[in-house]
Amino acid sequence: MPVDGVPDISIEPTLIATARRRHGVAGAALMAGMLGMDEALGLRKKKEEAPIVVSAATDPLDIDDDGIDVPIDEQTSVYAPPQPRSGPLKKPKHARR
Repeated sequence: MPVDGVPDISIEPTLIATARRRHGVAGAALMAGMLGMDEALGLRKKKEEAPIVVSAATDPLDIDDDGIDVPIDEQTSVYAPPQPRSGPLKKPKHARR
C-alpha cells in the first residue's frame, strides 16, 4: 500500500524463494510442487491461537524497584532488597591470531 505516494517494494521471503536461494531452480520447483500437493490434499490443519488470560488476586509487584518480601510464618519472613541495575552486555573482544 503506498504511503505518501511511495509504493512499498519490500520483498517478503516465501518458502519457494527460500528454496530457490538455497537449492537453486530445482529446489524451487520441488517446493512449489509440494506446496501444491499440500493445498490440494488439505491435510494440514490451520493453527489456532488461543487467547491466554491469567487472573491474579492482586496487582503484580515490581520487585525490580521494591524488592521482595516472602512470609514464612507469623514470626519469620525473608526480604531481598532490589538489586542495582547492571550495564548492557558487551561482546568479548577476541585477540586476532
